[in-house]
Amino acid sequence: MSKLSKKLSGEEKTVAKNYGALVVLQGLNYLLPLLIIPFLERQLGLEKFGLVMLAQYLMVFCVVSTDFGFNLTATREIAMIKSQNGDYSKIYFKVFWARMILLVIVFLILMVVVFSFDRFSQNWAVYLLSYGVVIGQAIFPVWFFQGIEKMRLITIINVIAKVIFTVLLFLFITGPDDFMNVPVFNSIGFITAGIISFIISLKYVSWQWPDFKGTREFYKESFQVFSSNVASQISVAANGLILGFFAGDAIVGVYSAFEKLILAAKNMYVPIYQAIYPYMSRKELVEKRMMMKKLIPAIMGLGILGYAIIFFLGDWIIEVLYRDERIIENIELFKILGLIALFSGLSMLFNVLYAPARKLFKSRLQIMIIGAVFNLIMSFIFVPLYGLKATVIVATSTELVLLICAAVYYKKDLKYNA
Repeated sequence: MSKLSKKLSGEEKTVAKNYGALVVLQGLNYLLPLLIIPFLERQLGLEKFGLVMLAQYLMVFCVVSTDFGFNLTATREIAMIKSQNGDYSKIYFKVFWARMILLVIVFLILMVVVFSFDRFSQNWAVYLLSYGVVIGQAIFPVWFFQGIEKMRLITIINVIAKVIFTVLLFLFITGPDDFMNVPVFNSIGFITAGIISFIISLKYVSWQWPDFKGTREFYKESFQVFSSNVASQISVAANGLILGFFAGDAIVGVYSAFEKLILAAKNMYVPIYQAIYPYMSRKELVEKRMMMKKLIPAIMGLGILGYAIIFFLGDWIIEVLYRDERIIENIELFKILGLIALFSGLSMLFNVLYAPARKLFKSRLQIMIIGAVFNLIMSFIFVPLYGLKATVIVATSTELVLLICAAVYYKKDLKYNA
């Protein structure tokens, strides 16, 4: 290990340390769904479990809206300032105050949506209590710690939050009547992490009150990323929401039981991209492309391995984790959904890493819009007719469409800048 460390440059050592920290965090993200999701399905029953998951799907859009694309644009700006030994304060508080304003606006929009549809208003408290997750995410400056490449701090804070949430669940969720505690405990975990991380981040910056002058271009870029993120989340959260409207909470519960496990597999790529992104952002075009040549076969191999595990061990995984027959009898759909673990890694390589590092926000937006439009059209046509099976096929097909588009745009960028 020491020999390897000597071969790495200072920047490469930082990337390796951040990747190590993120692997620990992502390992926790793999482990906890294996504990929490089956536990909730058993304790709450499929209907209440599906209701709680439906609220989480809606919160995905809220989180993306309050983030406003800063997860990529602000991270890149902070990384550039770090390379120049500059002051982070100005950009930090332009992002912070923008997110606080968005937090209020999004909450007001959420209330209008919840109380405008009977499907939501019947259980309005579940959705509003779930908003604590959005608050916690908004005040947690992940983008800042990623930009200054202090990912170990994020790991420690996230571990604390997830442990709090998990312990509370196992202590106080004993039956279907306790379903309201799930969003409460989830919110407590996220808000705790947000407050701790915000306090720690203040030692790197000097306090500033709102001042949005001179950052029009930055907010314009952020809006493009935001639009892309909303479009990409339509391919994730909208599947559960549309299924819930047409098939009910129990079927959402079945889909969520599968989708949460697949999401954990999909997120195995996140530590790689988060650790490399600040590093790649600072590099010249030639170096970026050299990194991509090395990453493409590695990510493809990882995706094939991930899907092989799901395909060959899928029956055993589902039967060990879940008890409800409606979940077990749909194991083949779980294996189909598992293809996402293969498709998403390669599409994210362009959409999450290369395109933002190259500032190809317009191309990224176009790809995400194509995926979102395809997803929505297919869902509204087929989900009312075929329910769960349609949702699984549409979700998987959308990831394939995103991969094809990413490959086309990457090839186009190589040719245009040859």
